[in-house]
Amino acid sequence: MASVNFKYEIKGAENLKKRLRAENLLMTPLRNFMNGSGKIIKEKSREHAPVDTGALRRSIKYTRVKDKGRIPKSTKIFASAKHASFVHGNPNKKFRMSEPFNRTRPHFPPVKALTGWSKRHGMNPYLVANSIAQKGTPIVPFLKMGFRDSAPERKVLLSVAGKQIERQFNKKRKRV
Repeated sequence: MASVNFKYEIKGAENLKKRLRAENLLMTPLRNFMNGSGKIIKEKSREHAPVDTGALRRSIKYTRVKDKGRIPKSTKIFASAKHASFVHGNPNKKFRMSEPFNRTRPHFPPVKALTGWSKRHGMNPYLVANSIAQKGTPIVPFLKMGFRDSAPERKVLLSVAGKQIERQFNKKRKRV
């Protein structure tokens, strides 16, 4: 068995690495991008969320990226209403936006959970529960729809973040 060891040395790599860490080159632009995209997706998702009492729309939120700490990796957009998973669909099931909207699998929901909705719509809650047990409920993946519809705005935010990083890098490079 033959083996050959090679050692590569890139001149200036350590200085670049230190500068990226020391000057917080990526911190502010990435945080602005994450927070901005979370806000945009939240607003677009609210447009697509079904409205009955407005509780589902009000429950759509996003986690803001903290101002300090390590480089952010992601932000989370979620709906905290109790019935959000029943409206949005199963989060564990793969869903493609190109597919038509499906229904949840038939299940018999508790009648107590349906009384408010059915009374507002002038229906018998037992009949509504029986219908869901036979056909399921239509899903509206409002979070995924908001993500899809926010693509142009997120693209602009990403280009702005890239330009900010480039500008800061060139500014620091001229000083050194």
